[in-house]
Amino acid sequence: MADFVFADDYRLGQSPTRRFYEFFLKGYIHKHNNLMGVIQGFSSLILFDDTINSEVRESAEQMQTSAKAATDLNRDILGATGCARCEPAPMQLSDVLPFWKSKAEEIGAASRVGVELNVREPLPPVMADSTRLGETFFHLVRNAVEASTSVPGSSIAIDLFPPGEASQGGTVDLFIRNRCEPLDEETLRRYFLPFETSKGSEHFGIGLTAASILAGDMGTRLGLRSSEGTMTAWLAIPVAG
Repeated sequence: MADFVFADDYRLGQSPTRRFYEFFLKGYIHKHNNLMGVIQGFSSLILFDDTINSEVRESAEQMQTSAKAATDLNRDILGATGCARCEPAPMQLSDVLPFWKSKAEEIGAASRVGVELNVREPLPPVMADSTRLGETFFHLVRNAVEASTSVPGSSIAIDLFPPGEASQGGTVDLFIRNRCEPLDEETLRRYFLPFETSKGSEHFGIGLTAASILAGDMGTRLGLRSSEGTMTAWLAIPVAG
């Protein structure tokens, strides 16, 4: 597994400085969302008027779409800056897998990308924050699906292994694989940085950053590997106990 590039540099320490920026960013995003809410509200009122011309309607729709996108970006920023509270505790992955599978298939279907989930039993309890682990998983799924859209008829594969099968043990190992162009180590490291993306300006370029920070806060290790036209994300989740 030495050819994986890990996001270990994105483990945030617990310090008064971090707590200050958490407080600052949460307040800023709250104020910003209030402004976006006003913009969405007024644009909706404009769109209720059937007498407006097509140019005004198009502008109002763009305002509404942009305000919603800004709100979505704000939500992702909270996770990518360590402002999302993580409280790891023992949990059973079997309790969340049905929802994970359904949501992953929904993400894939929206882009016409197939999703295959394979689970090797038995899986022991893991130490993680159930909500944040789900967010990390969905960030990785979206990243894989978006990368797969450039390959017609492509799909992504998700595999879960019990301790000792895919690594030396002590972790439940989750792998997400998709087809991609060959990428070097420097490019993989850059993808962990905020707002770095190869998918165009319509993408925030913050999904892998959020996944890295959330994983680090839970004591979970995240790595990426590009080999023979396949990108693999590896999430090593510590076993509880």
